[in-house]
Amino acid sequence: MKKSKAAAVEVGPLHTKYRPGELSEVVGHKEVVKSLESALEDENRPHAFLFTGPSGTGKTTLARIVAKHVGCDPANILEVDAATNTGIDAMREITSSLKYQGFGDSPNKMIILDEVHALSKSAWTALLKSIEEPPAHVFFALCTTDSGKVPTTVVTRCLTYNLKPLRYDDLMDLLEDVADKEGLDTPGHILGM
Repeated sequence: MKKSKAAAVEVGPLHTKYRPGELSEVVGHKEVVKSLESALEDENRPHAFLFTGPSGTGKTTLARIVAKHVGCDPANILEVDAATNTGIDAMREITSSLKYQGFGDSPNKMIILDEVHALSKSAWTALLKSIEEPPAHVFFALCTTDSGKVPTTVVTRCLTYNLKPLRYDDLMDLLEDVADKEGLDTPGHILGM
């Protein structure tokens, strides 16, 4: 008996299914996207990025997109929850691995530190030299909801982007787009029409 091939349907939460994978897909942050495009096209592009703003504004999503633009294979992207790994030992483990290039088609590595404001003073000290003078194949993306807790010595070594919550109109346009793609019949008054 021959099995019929069913069309592949992506399932999962909508916020991950429709998460932007390219800068052109990012909604509501035109100035940030324009600045990032310019920085990433530059021959001397930065190796450290700081994304700040409230929860849910796209900090980690932008960090993943930057990783793709600097040529990191998915296997060479290390995401670390700095709220859990707050100490010097966790940061020393990360920095000791930086001398090795990534696997695959590109040697580049991206270290994404989420909730980076939670790092201890000694952890920041352990990271500073690597952020200041990273190997050519290493990039950092620091994400935080509390930029005031990031040491100035680190901030000055990063290209910084402050993300704000989406404007209501952008949010409604996004909601309408997702509803259309999902085939949902949404009453016009819900979308402000």
